[in-house]
Amino acid sequence: MRHRLPTAVAALALVLPLAACGGDADAEDGPPTFTVATWANETEADELDAILDGLNDAQDTYRLEQMVIPGGEYYTKLQTMIAGRQAPDLFWLSQEYVPAYADNGTLTDLTGRVEDAIDLDDYPPGSLDPATVGGALYGLPWIGQPYVVYYNADRFAEADLAEPDGTWTWTEFREVARALTDGTRYGYATTGTPPVALFAWGEGGDYVTADGEVVVDSDATVAGLELAHAIANDATATMPQGLAQSRGVESAFVDGTVAMMVGGAADDIERKVAESGDPFEVGMAVMPAGSVEHVTFNWTASTVLSATVTDTEAGLAALTDLTHAMFDWKIPAPVSSRVGDIADVNPQKAYAVDVVTRSAEIARGFHNQPQQNELGSVIWEQLEGPILSDGDGRGVGDLADLAAATAAKMREVVDR
Repeated sequence: MRHRLPTAVAALALVLPLAACGGDADAEDGPPTFTVATWANETEADELDAILDGLNDAQDTYRLEQMVIPGGEYYTKLQTMIAGRQAPDLFWLSQEYVPAYADNGTLTDLTGRVEDAIDLDDYPPGSLDPATVGGALYGLPWIGQPYVVYYNADRFAEADLAEPDGTWTWTEFREVARALTDGTRYGYATTGTPPVALFAWGEGGDYVTADGEVVVDSDATVAGLELAHAIANDATATMPQGLAQSRGVESAFVDGTVAMMVGGAADDIERKVAESGDPFEVGMAVMPAGSVEHVTFNWTASTVLSATVTDTEAGLAALTDLTHAMFDWKIPAPVSSRVGDIADVNPQKAYAVDVVTRSAEIARGFHNQPQQNELGSVIWEQLEGPILSDGDGRGVGDLADLAAATAAKMREVVDR
């Protein structure tokens, strides 16, 4: 669920004024109707329509209608609507886009306006922080996806290895991956999941601080990048990058070629393995710890309220009601009190409630910036892509030099 913001369209949206979509059209004849833009697939859209119908039947303050935009077109269409002064009233934003939309005035500032309806203290910082820009709240997260390690328990038994207990480090993880690699089978595979930044976090580094300072060239970050490079390119432990790209990491895990992979806690891995031709027991483990911090990545998405909505009180009621309702829909919910519900919503995850709960406690997102789309391109092209592929087999040279060059380009973007 990654979406990139088209730079040219985003720039256009910065200079064009906004106007309301349909949110206040029915104010004289009845409650306002708000359009909710989503990237839901066909099944999800039907499920969400049922949720909206329930909300509409339960009160007379607002009406909600879903506008489904295919995932691959979502941000292009959204920006076109905003530029054309037809912004949806409520819409989904994945975490990396919140700063840009907040910065250009597209979003309603929710600070101090939703606390009576939503317990913000129930959100772990790793879920709520990505919806906060400059100390102000601009979205209500409805899903939190802490990253975990999925593993083939049968392969562990075959290799006479103890299954991970949540206390392992990346060094131990690499040793386990080596023990699980034999001929055409590999211990581990990745094409960029988890994010390379996770290794930097574990060593006490970062790409960008919460204050917006680029620190990708710090000693701590470089140490994490060196660790990521070593694991990704260890032929005795990890599937070669080209093969992983062509096979697909999840497919290679499901068919037993790869013994460990990283994915979201709610990913449908257990069902896919059970339905495959040669099923095995799936295990789930907390991400390995770095030498400084035990941390994992958290993918979140929020529902936001357009600044074009003039009936703000009705809009806020719709936003908070919808957020509560979606806690019962998508799993795991991004609030501490609901993480354990994953076992009720998806019984195949019941074995892993403790792992999911622990992972949610140590999960965080990026310190996203208004220029995150451009920064992400620089990071991938200049740093993470070469690290994962070892410069397409040519090597990456000194990683401190590579990080310094990347930092210089990132600072150019941030300082514009």
